[in-house]
Amino acid sequence: MCECELQRGASRRTFLGAVALSLPALLVARRPTKTSAPQVVEPVEVSPGLTIYPREAWAGKLRARRPLQAEPDVKFLLVHHSAGTTMYSRAQVPSVIRNIFLFHTGTRKAWPDTCYNFFVDRYGQAWEGRTGSLAGPVMADATGGSQGFAQLICLLGDFDKTEPTPEMIEGLARLLGWLGVKYNIELDQKKAVTFVSRGSNKWKKGARVKARPISGHRDMSQTACPGKNVYPLLARTVPKKAADFKNLIA
Repeated sequence: MCECELQRGASRRTFLGAVALSLPALLVARRPTKTSAPQVVEPVEVSPGLTIYPREAWAGKLRARRPLQAEPDVKFLLVHHSAGTTMYSRAQVPSVIRNIFLFHTGTRKAWPDTCYNFFVDRYGQAWEGRTGSLAGPVMADATGGSQGFAQLICLLGDFDKTEPTPEMIEGLARLLGWLGVKYNIELDQKKAVTFVSRGSNKWKKGARVKARPISGHRDMSQTACPGKNVYPLLARTVPKKAADFKNLIA
C-alpha cells in the first residue's frame, strides 16, 4: 500500500492488517496540517513544456529527519498513488503533500522523508518530493519494500475510486519523459530492464527482477497501487505520451 491505501484484493488477514495500518494515515490525510504554510515559491522550468515546484513550495520549514542516500543506478520509473483525497483545490496541494510527509516520517513509517521523489496533482502540476530529487537521483522508500533502481512518482488521489484527470495524465507523462532524458531510460515498454532486488514482499532480496521502464507499485510490491483506473494506462497510453515528450526535449 501507499501512504494510506487499503490493499484491495489481498487476503482477509492482509486486508485487516492494512486497515489497522491505514486508519492513522486516513486521519492524517484528511485533517488539515497544523504546520505553517510555506512562502510562495514559483515552479522551476526544467525543460520546455515542463515546470516543477521545488520542495520549498510545499515543505516550508519541514526537513528530512535523517540524511538521505543517492540512488546509484536508476533503471526504471515507478508510479504510485497516494490513495488519499482526490478532490482538493490548487491552494490545498501543498497541505496535502505536507500531510503525506508527516505520515511518512511519523511513528508508523519512520522514513527520513516522504518516500516519493515527485508528486503530480489533479491539475497536472509536478512537485519535488524527497529532498534533492530535482538535483539528482535520491534513494526512495516504499511500503512492502523498495527494490531500488527507481525514482518514484506519486499521483495525488485515490485511483481505485476515481479516474485521473486528463491534466494529471499529461503532467505525469511529461514528468516521466523528462526523467527518461535525465536518467537515460528508454521508455519502450517492450524493452524490459533487469536488476537484482534489494528486497520486498513480492521480490525477495537477491531475486532477479524484470520490469517495464514505467512500472506501477503493484509490479514491485503486493499492493493495489496505483489503482485500477491508473495501472492499465501504464501499459501504453502514458508511456507513449512520455516517449513523445522525451523525444521532443531530448
